[in-house]
Amino acid sequence: MASEPKYPIREVSRLTGINPVTLRAWQRRYGLLKPARTDKGHRLYSEEDISLIRQILHWLEQGVSIGQVKGLLANPAPVAEGSNWEQARDRLLAAAQELNLGRLEAELLELTSLYPAELLLRRVIDPWLQALAGQARPDAGLIEQSGRALLLRLCHQLLTIKTGPRIALARAGQVGELYGALVQFELQGLECRSLDLGVLDAQALPLAMERLKSQALVVVLGAGLTQSWFREAQAQLPELCFFVGELGEIYRQRGWLERPFAVSVSEIARKYDASFGLVQN
Repeated sequence: MASEPKYPIREVSRLTGINPVTLRAWQRRYGLLKPARTDKGHRLYSEEDISLIRQILHWLEQGVSIGQVKGLLANPAPVAEGSNWEQARDRLLAAAQELNLGRLEAELLELTSLYPAELLLRRVIDPWLQALAGQARPDAGLIEQSGRALLLRLCHQLLTIKTGPRIALARAGQVGELYGALVQFELQGLECRSLDLGVLDAQALPLAMERLKSQALVVVLGAGLTQSWFREAQAQLPELCFFVGELGEIYRQRGWLERPFAVSVSEIARKYDASFGLVQN
């Protein structure tokens, strides 16, 4: 017996990490989901729908494109792992190297509309940025700068969420504006609004958090931080404070970082589900 539809789209988004825009695109463009409707036309999802979404995520993780998933749901078959992600990275790199910013923007917008933020960042955007930085060619600097500038602009353009928890975001150490914007994009994938405080000013932080009415603080970690920085900042940090960034493990090993930490905010949401302010509504 099929389970009764009872989950509104934002609750499904919280449970699965797939934002409502992407869920609607999967339904409208590919017929992957068929939620019920309330009398007022709002989507309601069942346990079976949530299970189906997780199956879709499994295939996407293997490198299957969203357009190929429907056939595999009906007839599972071996796939060449990572192929879709490799092709996406190659398309982005080719467009950037040609300085074809119109095509690069179109590719990025298509990807952001069809794939979960955390998965897209991990499998496409981060490797693409690494490839841009690792080019050995005379125009490498121009290509990287134009690609990063376009991505930064699109990140700000895509931050449109108006409801959900209010999360303050600050950068600490040597970390660029783009990295902060990508964290904001991932927060939106968790149905959270983000407020960018820029470079962390520990002394002004309590006043900023009070005025902004933020429910939590995310600190993006960069290089160059010291033990004294963590000691001085500790007294000013709010109760719900989470650190993200690959360098956090180094700071933790040195005994400097005592607050919840993970490489990404999605990982924090999974690790601290019971108390993590970002996904509570």
